[in-house]
Amino acid sequence: MTIQQQIIKKIEEFDTIIIHRHVIPDGDAYGSSFGLAELIRTSFPEKKVYVVGEELDYLKYVGTTDKIEDSVYEGSLVIITDTSNAARISDERWKLGAFKIKIDHHPFSDEYADIEWIDTSYTSTCEMITSLLIENNLEINDNGARCLFNGIVSDTGRFLFRGVSEQTLRYAAQLLKYDFDMIDLYSNMYTQSKSMVRFKGYALLNFEETDKGVGYLKLTDEKLRELNIDENSASSQVNTLANIEGIKIWAFFVEDKENNDIRVNLRSSGAAVNEVAKKYGGGGHVQAAGARVNSWDMIDQMIQDLDELAKKH
Repeated sequence: MTIQQQIIKKIEEFDTIIIHRHVIPDGDAYGSSFGLAELIRTSFPEKKVYVVGEELDYLKYVGTTDKIEDSVYEGSLVIITDTSNAARISDERWKLGAFKIKIDHHPFSDEYADIEWIDTSYTSTCEMITSLLIENNLEINDNGARCLFNGIVSDTGRFLFRGVSEQTLRYAAQLLKYDFDMIDLYSNMYTQSKSMVRFKGYALLNFEETDKGVGYLKLTDEKLRELNIDENSASSQVNTLANIEGIKIWAFFVEDKENNDIRVNLRSSGAAVNEVAKKYGGGGHVQAAGARVNSWDMIDQMIQDLDELAKKH
C-alpha cells in the first residue's frame, strides 16, 4: 500500500477530519489546507471537514477558517499540511486528534504524526495534494482546484523557481480544467496597495550589503509603524531584494513586538540558507528558510554566518 493509499484509507475510517497548517501561513499553506478540505468534501461528502489556524487578511480570498470547539477533536483525524516541525503548527489543539497525518514538501525536521508523507521533490504541498487527487481518481470541486492552483503558483513564483518540472506543469494544467477565474485569482495574488509599493521602495533604497554579497534589511517595530505596514506583510516581501546584481543571499529581519522576537526570512540564488536557519532554531527549504530569534545581537551574528556562506558561492 502506497503512502497516498494509506492516507486515503485513514480518511475513509474517520467521520471528522480537521486540517491544520503552519503559523504565519503563506499561499501554499492556505491552498493546501483549503484545497484538501474541498477534495475530501467532494470525494467523501458524508465526512465533516474543518480547516483551522491563524488567518492573514491578504490570503482571505483563498478561504476562511472554521471556529470549532475542543470537543470536535474527540475521535477525529487531524491532517497537518505544509508544516515540517510541530512547533510551527498553528493551533496547538492538533494534539487532541485521535490520529495525525503530515503532508509536507519541506526537508524533514521532526516526527510528530502517525503517518508522514514528506517529499521534497514536489514544488509545493499543493502539488502533493493535486497528486493525491489525480493519481487516485478522487474528486474535487472548482473552488478546491482554485485553492490548489493558488498554492502551486505561489510556491513556484509563477513557475519560475528551481524544482518546477513537467509534472508540476501537468498538474497545474489539470487544475485549469476546472471552472475558476484565473485572472481574478492572479489579481488577488498580486494586486498591491499603495502603502506596499512605498514599502518596497523603502526596502530598495535602504537595504544593506556585506562584502561577500548578503543583502539585508532590518525593520524595527518603530520603522514598521512609520511605514504603516504590519510584520506579516513586511516579511512576505523578502524577494524585493531578489535578482539584484551581486546579491547571492538576501534577508529581511522584522521585529515582532507582540511575540517579543525578530522574524527572519532568508532567500538565496543557490546557497543552503536553511542550514543557517537551523542553527538559530528555524528551518525550511535549501534556498528559502526562516527562523525567529530573540535579539538584534543574534541577528548580527546571523549576518556574519550568512556572509561566510556567501563567500563559498
